[in-house]
Amino acid sequence: MTTYPLIESMRLAVAPEVRALGVHHARAWTLAGESSLLEPVLDAAGAAELLARFPHEDSSAGYRRLLAALGYPETTPAGERLRALVSSRPWHGHGGVVDAVTIASAVIGGGIGLHDLAGVPEGATLLVRRSPGGERIVPAFSSRSRPIPQGDLTYGTQMPDGSFEPFAWLGKRDTDSAAHQVKPESRQVCVVALGHPQDTPEHTESVIITVTKVLELLGITTRVTAMTS
Repeated sequence: MTTYPLIESMRLAVAPEVRALGVHHARAWTLAGESSLLEPVLDAAGAAELLARFPHEDSSAGYRRLLAALGYPETTPAGERLRALVSSRPWHGHGGVVDAVTIASAVIGGGIGLHDLAGVPEGATLLVRRSPGGERIVPAFSSRSRPIPQGDLTYGTQMPDGSFEPFAWLGKRDTDSAAHQVKPESRQVCVVALGHPQDTPEHTESVIITVTKVLELLGITTRVTAMTS
């Protein structure tokens, strides 16, 4: 019988100050599997076929509006940057679920969070909030922590005792936590789609539809669980 190292019940909570920005359709899911979620690697031909298969959304204005509401009107949204990068450079796959999320990000034109859940205990909530100030995060591929400015968007795990660990920071920078980067040994991850002030429920739901389709085509078996809110 197949078993999965699942967090049985992880809830998604979006703070009122984030909803006030127009973020009304944020979604998150856990994906779990028994083998590496980074094998196999999507090749260039496969990536080109998938990028052509899914309709591309024109959502850059919505994500720019979100950044403007955070105080960064001149900042280019992560999804817009990634879409430009994918279209201008030869495809270089990083493997499995990372490639699936890259394809989904390019398709919807928005940044999508992907984080390893190893070490996250049962009872944690995935909380999306505006930083109260005083938080720090060690960015992916770095060993040096950075301060998260007060008011920037952040999400991560909140424990029953109120302690909070950021997974990602959006605002002055767009940064994921090094502590939760997906690794070859990762067996459970979460995918996070925040959306933007002009989106619809279908926009964020299309994220998991695309991710799971790519994983299916790669032959990667996962158990997908939507976080309740």
